[in-house]
Amino acid sequence: MATAVPASPPRTLDPGVAKRTLHVVSPPMAGHDVHALQQALRKLGYSPGPIDGIYGVATASAVREFQNDHKLEVDGVVGPHTRAALGAAKRGKQPRRPGGSIGAKALAEALRHIGTHESPAGSNRTSFGQWFGIDGVAWCNIFVSYCFRKGAGYTICEGHRGAGVYPKGCTYVPTTEAWLRSTGMWLGRTTPRAGDIAIFNWDDGVPDHIGIVESFLTDGTFTCIEGNTSVGNDSNGGQVMRRKRHLNQVNGFGHIA
Repeated sequence: MATAVPASPPRTLDPGVAKRTLHVVSPPMAGHDVHALQQALRKLGYSPGPIDGIYGVATASAVREFQNDHKLEVDGVVGPHTRAALGAAKRGKQPRRPGGSIGAKALAEALRHIGTHESPAGSNRTSFGQWFGIDGVAWCNIFVSYCFRKGAGYTICEGHRGAGVYPKGCTYVPTTEAWLRSTGMWLGRTTPRAGDIAIFNWDDGVPDHIGIVESFLTDGTFTCIEGNTSVGNDSNGGQVMRRKRHLNQVNGFGHIA
């Protein structure tokens, strides 16, 4: 009688050796290789979302951040070059990102406040305004200033002269855009990355609104965490929300490295 051969244990794929090209698709790609990729990104200081083995927009956004930091094509696709760079970084041959980027830290802070409302309704009074030292005024830029300073220790518009600039950040969206442009951090209307600053313009006049990009979607839209918004009033809606936006609604994006 033939001797039975013991079954081999399932193999957990490492992102440095996995052969499958990973990218965003519907239904999403899933498996041990995605799970290992997410773990590797998290250990390297990136934010791939839940470690669930599903290659969604949050994981793709973290891949784009990694690709940008390692001078790779920024496409959110894990192919041979990105796998090789991940393998090298995992083995300690490339520097890790300590604690994530400034934008990633600001985004993490913004996500904590989804659902926060001004009180009383219609007053523009918030804990963000109290912290900033100017309460009862339109607060979308105050919210962004709060997230970058509290979450990442970074002060929006620091050292810049312009309307709305204060010690803890800025209250005026046109000034924030001017600051991004003058400091070389302006990206224009392009594919954003998680943690980028989105400058919105609803009527082709001066910019109206601001938020922090959460993730870029495959249909040319992106999700953004914004203060003082609502479905009924984009720029003065009174709460912190996750909104789905389109590239044609922005003047462009800023990236704080």
